[in-house]
Amino acid sequence: MSESGDNDTGGRRAPAAPRRRIFESDRQAVLDAAAVLQLRRSEIANALAGGRTHEAEIVVAYPRDRGQTTLGDQQPWRDLLSVRPSVTVGELRSSLPRTRGLIQRGLQMVSVYDADGISPGARTLLAGETLGTYLVSVAPVQMKIVNRSQVLLQGPAQGETATVMTVRSRPCVDAAWRYWEAVRAAAFPVADSVALIADLTMRQRQVISLMANGVGDDAIASTLGVSVRTVRGDIAGILDHLGVQSRFAAGVRLELALSLQEPATGETPA
Repeated sequence: MSESGDNDTGGRRAPAAPRRRIFESDRQAVLDAAAVLQLRRSEIANALAGGRTHEAEIVVAYPRDRGQTTLGDQQPWRDLLSVRPSVTVGELRSSLPRTRGLIQRGLQMVSVYDADGISPGARTLLAGETLGTYLVSVAPVQMKIVNRSQVLLQGPAQGETATVMTVRSRPCVDAAWRYWEAVRAAAFPVADSVALIADLTMRQRQVISLMANGVGDDAIASTLGVSVRTVRGDIAGILDHLGVQSRFAAGVRLELALSLQEPATGETPA
């Protein structure tokens, strides 16, 4: 990526890489708060493993090599503040429809993703979401603050099984809030980091992002919560706007545009 950022994406300038929107002082504030949270998390996890606390409990266990499972479908959550170090298109394909359902049933949610950990395609998908608030920031530690009173964090390991624990300990909850406030202070809307591709609508950008990941029409419709007919209409519009004849060519065009917005680690705003 050139220093001037004058790369052409269909006649428009690609937005600055996400990390360039974050000041080094804000980044350091997040890392400092994350270190304190990790210390509190470790203390609680050790106490829980040794049966020495009633201020935390394991709520789910999952194989270590599978990644942290999604929670919330049967939980009485009213308010959710979520921080995740990474997310991919594949993960969002299953989580977005479920998240929309929770929001439609009354959940108030803000999700923040790490600028270096969210894939370009995932940014495009999240930028088109009309329910929920999705932000990009520095987010090294995964956590959820639930109903503004308890925290979900990585729990103690159990052999080859990883766990998630819910914590009510005041020192740990306070550390989580300080971490959240630092993350939120450095955050900006995920839509601000999405490449502009020709004159495509936001949903068309979502469609082409899924197409580029090999997702078929039915699965695209399910992910976006629209009909297959709508998806096929969007695809026809995409091919026409980009002046290409195939989905493969459209996917190549998207990958080129997305490659121009890869994060530049360690840079700060001008």
